[in-house]
Amino acid sequence: MLRFLGVFVFSIFMFLFANCQAREEQLKVQDIAKVMQQIFEQHLDQKEISVATLRQSLSVYIDQFDPERVYLLEEEVRPFLNVPDAKLNAIIEQYRRGTFGIFEELNKVIQKSIYRSRVIRNKIERTPAKLFIQKPHAIEVEERRDPDLKRPFAKNEVELEGRITREIINYIDAERRRFGDSTVFSHEPQTLALFEKNSSEKENHYLYKDENDQALSVEERESLFAMHILKSLASSLDAHTSFYSQSEAFDVKTRLQKGFQGIGIVLTQAPDNSIYISDLAPQGPAAKSGQVKIGDRLVEVNDQKVNTLPFDKITELMRGDKGTNIKLGILRKSEDGNTSPDKTLLVVLKREEITLQEDRVDTSFQKFDHGVIGVITLHSFYQGINGVNSEQDMIKAIEQLKSQGNLLGIILDLRENSGGFLGQAVKVAGLFITNGVIVISKYFNGEEHFFRDLDGKSYFDGPLIVLTSRATASAAEIVAQALQDYGVALIVGDEQTYGKGTIQNQTVTDNKSTSFFKVTVGRYYTVSGKTPQIEGVKADVVVPGIFNFEHLGERYLASTVPADTIPEDYDDNFEDVTLASKPWFTRYYLPTLQHKKMQWINMLPTLKKHSIQRMASNKGYQKFLQRLQNIKEDPNGDDNHRDYQLLEASEILKEMIKNSKVQTSI
Repeated sequence: MLRFLGVFVFSIFMFLFANCQAREEQLKVQDIAKVMQQIFEQHLDQKEISVATLRQSLSVYIDQFDPERVYLLEEEVRPFLNVPDAKLNAIIEQYRRGTFGIFEELNKVIQKSIYRSRVIRNKIERTPAKLFIQKPHAIEVEERRDPDLKRPFAKNEVELEGRITREIINYIDAERRRFGDSTVFSHEPQTLALFEKNSSEKENHYLYKDENDQALSVEERESLFAMHILKSLASSLDAHTSFYSQSEAFDVKTRLQKGFQGIGIVLTQAPDNSIYISDLAPQGPAAKSGQVKIGDRLVEVNDQKVNTLPFDKITELMRGDKGTNIKLGILRKSEDGNTSPDKTLLVVLKREEITLQEDRVDTSFQKFDHGVIGVITLHSFYQGINGVNSEQDMIKAIEQLKSQGNLLGIILDLRENSGGFLGQAVKVAGLFITNGVIVISKYFNGEEHFFRDLDGKSYFDGPLIVLTSRATASAAEIVAQALQDYGVALIVGDEQTYGKGTIQNQTVTDNKSTSFFKVTVGRYYTVSGKTPQIEGVKADVVVPGIFNFEHLGERYLASTVPADTIPEDYDDNFEDVTLASKPWFTRYYLPTLQHKKMQWINMLPTLKKHSIQRMASNKGYQKFLQRLQNIKEDPNGDDNHRDYQLLEASEILKEMIKNSKVQTSI
């Protein structure tokens, strides 16, 4: 989404996995009200369809189809964005009767825009040389500053043609950066054909056609129509309520549980439209078989050719139950570098449960003053198959660092951690305190839940820094703010974190669920009574990183839940504990209750002063900051291997270690 994270393009790069269903369940129009009722029953404050919700859903429907504003004209969307309240009230009555005429009208406009775009693209692509020699479009200043800013719609077809041209040029540039100039320039027709193929895949969802441009069945048309409406209605309630297709739900489930069922291969679609295996999941069936190699070209799945299929159809062919077989046809380059078109290797693999090793926990260390300083990067808060979870991985990481020598301090890097399971956030925070309240959650039904650390011990109680950014969100903000509340850690990094202080229930990890959504059900607060909602977690020592000046966070989203506060609860009065359980808490919990530490808080004035001095005198860092605020430049420039934020956090941690030793000796 941001320029530093790379440009999202149509090229496909993903794990192939399988779930327990071969095809997606077909939605019906009457399912819309049923699913929405489930969502309304759980939502924090939206309990029924309203004029505001319906108005927002029309805007969302348009945004989901045309986020880049390269299809629709301003005059075409105006009637749907400015519907009078009286008409919206009439539409609500239609909704209750199970009719959705306004969305049918909007979809006709969308279909018209798709056919127009195809005509324009055909005209543009007749002179490909002009497209391949041009530089990518320099995005306007305000768009660079705020990637979520909604661009105005084109006023006429001339302006629309210019936008489509820039979109194609940007796509070509992204392919050049991925595969190199020589590969892309030698496959100009194929690159444009791939762009068209991927564009058509999206467009066909609204045209109700398949990959062969044939009309879908009535049932399939109805299912797509219902899904688009459900997506727009759900997302209109607040920034984090969403409805998922089955394939989207499985992707979310895989990220949350760090595991999936399948054969464990990564596919990439090349500029020549071929699909090749670019990586193998360690310990997956493909890797263990020894029969599949990186660089192999996939040509068949279960005896069906895949060269003309859209990628979602290929993944559909890959799906199946654990323990079932799948047959792949692959082409492999010979030792002299040539691919024999006549020889297809047939490989039969059995689907298994695979635990992802990537994007869990990374550790590193540096020697310092007769010991070591450790860095633990936790990418998300997960809990899945085979006992895999964030808490156990964190414990292993701490023990691993201790095995390297006297562990003097830790930097917990949460800069790109966007959250996950609430329970795992509580457990990870609990590793650094003895006992105490971590989170208090308030739900849609008025209930309050207290989440505590109860084990009576901390796994590390020395100098601790939590490194954060504006991309640190949700469960990661729980950990950062809880440890800041108790004074056991200092927060270093961007001025504030993302600012997501709401709780969502989700159905994607429920194997019995037939519809998949997440819904905002409450707010959470840490022991200080504060919520990170909107404002985020404020850094104790501000060390700007690549996200610091971005318009990234809850405050920039539509339909956000407002923030509030509750009373602090450091002393924990057990207001939620049953009478029968209070003796246990009194005997085993209270004696080791974590009290707020002031050691690092008292050091803050000195730490801030020295940090400011170091940053000001660091010429490389100052150049980095200048590039960061100049939206026309890559902030990393020629120094893209230096993580200035982490380097400064290390200096702050060293100062904390030295000062703590001085205080101990006194």
